[in-house]
Amino acid sequence: MKILKIFLILFSIFLFLNGDDNYKKYKHSYKNLDYLNLNYNQVKAIKNILLELKDEYKEFYEYKDEIEDEIEDLIEESNFNENLYIEKSMEIKRKATILEAKRIKKILEILNEEQKDEFADHFKEWIIE
Repeated sequence: MKILKIFLILFSIFLFLNGDDNYKKYKHSYKNLDYLNLNYNQVKAIKNILLELKDEYKEFYEYKDEIEDEIEDLIEESNFNENLYIEKSMEIKRKATILEAKRIKKILEILNEEQKDEFADHFKEWIIE
């Protein structure tokens, strides 16, 4: 019983000392645009952009899976074709970059200058992998 009391006291002290006074401050999370302080119209417009591009993303990921299967087969062959590997890998990256640029351009058209600066700080999150 004494051990339980000691444990509870130590645990309470631990929680008290680790209390975060800044718990209401904004914490950034992956692909979350809350840090931009978007107004209602901007939020709605960005949602529409992402919905418009949904089919293109679906097609891209299907294409990417196909090409990755081809690359896997290429690697399994006894005669590895380095040029074909590079060509297929670059094609995936090229299509991904085109899709990223399209999405980022549409989002930037909605943002003001201050929001664009903030978005630029976190743009790496929006890169397609």
